[in-house]
Amino acid sequence: MSTKTLSKRIALLLLTILFNTNVQNVFSANSDTLTIGIKQSPPFIYTSENGELTGLCIDIWKKVSDSLDQPYRFKEMELPDLLSAIEGNALDLSIVPLTVTPERVRKMYFSQPFFITALAIATNKTEDDKILTFISNFFSIDFFKVIGLLFLIIMIFGFLVWFFERRYNQHQFRKGVRGIFDGIWWASVTMTTVGYGDKSPVSFWGRIFSVIWMFTAVIIISSFTATISSALTVNKMKGNIEGLSDLYHVKVGSLEGSSSAIYLNDNRVNYKSFSAIESGLDALKNNQIKAFVYDKAILDFYLAQPQFEDNLISFPINSNKEYFSFASGEKEIIHKINPFLVDVIESNEWGSMLKKYGLQED
Repeated sequence: MSTKTLSKRIALLLLTILFNTNVQNVFSANSDTLTIGIKQSPPFIYTSENGELTGLCIDIWKKVSDSLDQPYRFKEMELPDLLSAIEGNALDLSIVPLTVTPERVRKMYFSQPFFITALAIATNKTEDDKILTFISNFFSIDFFKVIGLLFLIIMIFGFLVWFFERRYNQHQFRKGVRGIFDGIWWASVTMTTVGYGDKSPVSFWGRIFSVIWMFTAVIIISSFTATISSALTVNKMKGNIEGLSDLYHVKVGSLEGSSSAIYLNDNRVNYKSFSAIESGLDALKNNQIKAFVYDKAILDFYLAQPQFEDNLISFPINSNKEYFSFASGEKEIIHKINPFLVDVIESNEWGSMLKKYGLQED
């Protein structure tokens, strides 16, 4: 064997050893055991009644770790500390369902997204003061628009009946402005089916028009009654919170350091920070705040619990989508787990895994 060939083989052997060493050490500088950051985020990560960690993210990680064949340990942390640990490489990986945001992408690396959800607003099912809500709805622009349009129609038909009757029935439909008011009075009592009988058309065209008006009025009054009722009805499901624009006028809560907090900051919505979702929902239930903003999938899990299901509901902020991913401070770690993560998502078991935790995708 020539010296040149031997040198090439030695160099190749050294490169192979160096590469394998780097791959084995990519997860942790000091240990072969991976440090995996977790946080209670049901139904993705939570402690079951028997004290065991469970959830969709736990099940995903178990399948990924089987393929990696690498020992690991979980380290539970609060969200702000967990994010700082990822940025500072104090954790090898986080399997908390973190939302991919522009701010976070600049500081850490994200895996293939494994779940798509949306931000949601949780609020009370019933409004505290129904009288105040009724009054506010009564004096709303929509209500006055309906009433205004109703009076306009009555005035038009009242004028027309006066126009037909002014020459033949001057006793009931007087001349001038007073006669026009007579016509409006007749149109009003006819529409409401009161029928005092003090005014009735006698001309041919007046009676033809009266028949048309009677049948038309039945349809109009039915439609307007439904519209007015809708305008005055107290919305028991959403109260006065229906979207982002309503959050500027009420007390809002969110989880400290979460993507929902980032969203509220970006939209200049003032909010109170909570260290735990339960604390925020308790404050909402006790009327200390009027809305709590967080990821819908996680909110729905909490709102299904007995202490909240009868009092609180959530609805999505449809314009905002959330992509859940794992995160790490090392790009190589993400590159290594991504193929195994995709294998899990594309497996035949994926649908069953989602169904197990009530996360079936539409």
